[in-house]
Amino acid sequence: SVGGLLGGLACTDETPEGFLFDMGGHVIFSHFDYFDELLDAAVGSGDEYWNTHQRVSYVWIKSRWVPYPFQNNLYCLPLEDKIRCINGVIDAAKSSASLQQEKPKTFDEWILRVMGEGIANLFMRPYNFKVWAYPTREMQCDWLGERVATVDAKKVIENVLRNEPAAGWGPNAVFRFPKHGATGGIWKGVAALLPQHRIQYSRKMKQIDLDNRVATFHDGSVIRYEKVLSTVPLDLTLSMLKGDGFENTTKWRVRLRYSSTHVIGLGVRGINPHDLKCWLYFPEDNCPFYRATVFSLYADSNVPQKETKLKTLRLASGEASQDANVAKSGPYWSLMLEVSESSQHKPVDLNSIVEEAIQ
Repeated sequence: SVGGLLGGLACTDETPEGFLFDMGGHVIFSHFDYFDELLDAAVGSGDEYWNTHQRVSYVWIKSRWVPYPFQNNLYCLPLEDKIRCINGVIDAAKSSASLQQEKPKTFDEWILRVMGEGIANLFMRPYNFKVWAYPTREMQCDWLGERVATVDAKKVIENVLRNEPAAGWGPNAVFRFPKHGATGGIWKGVAALLPQHRIQYSRKMKQIDLDNRVATFHDGSVIRYEKVLSTVPLDLTLSMLKGDGFENTTKWRVRLRYSSTHVIGLGVRGINPHDLKCWLYFPEDNCPFYRATVFSLYADSNVPQKETKLKTLRLASGEASQDANVAKSGPYWSLMLEVSESSQHKPVDLNSIVEEAIQ
């Protein structure tokens, strides 16, 4: 659990005003019947318990909305950017067809081989730096799988000539979301299916003795185990290990690289201006967040009911409300902003990041 909340980083936080925010833009999609059946057992089955959404997602770039995935919807771009991106796609396709190339070693190599220089410079490099807080040249690419859309050169050019979008790509083109409790509510339901005496919260692990299969906690208590499945960050897990061959884990820990994400939740009074948009990408450097999720769209219960009266903390202009002590009713909607950080490449000032995000 995180701060006593079930679900770890898939938990949900609720503000005193009644706004729900996940720890990032989680949505549920699956290829596995067992997983789907488990969630139905935990939450309930059917439309009474779940909302089903068509993914509506855009990239804000060059002062315009480009449908996601960006690389399949170049028709929206200014002419010169279209030309650079299409030329890059053609060059990448020609190079791939003419050369017997080794498997790319870095994410940057993969981007250039699949999409070309134009898309790399305009979108993929800046966006992925904002997401991961590391340059693409310092990342390997074995993790990609279904997470990044590849490019069909013929289809890209056809979409530009027809001036029409290419939608529906990816495993999350349709996703479902619980009507109550947000993502954290799912894992509360899963926990309720387990023997309650086997679940313990808010205990901090201190050491894992691999030879004797004993886990020791900071309060001095121990648990004997057969197998351990840890979701503790790997560098911290390594620091806890004790056993033959694990006398000095520092040499491994110092080689690990990681980034963090700050999630900023905004509760807003008014009508959602984003229609059916689910989440939005921001690759440019004119704002600190890389993604904004219209979290109120996912479920009505993610925001307070319209009749709920709340005080106004600030206006959209950034100015203080003149009647801050007067509680007013809704309707309400919400945004969830994500900002990445790494000490090596992308530090974040926690004292100013919220104001920078609201700007």
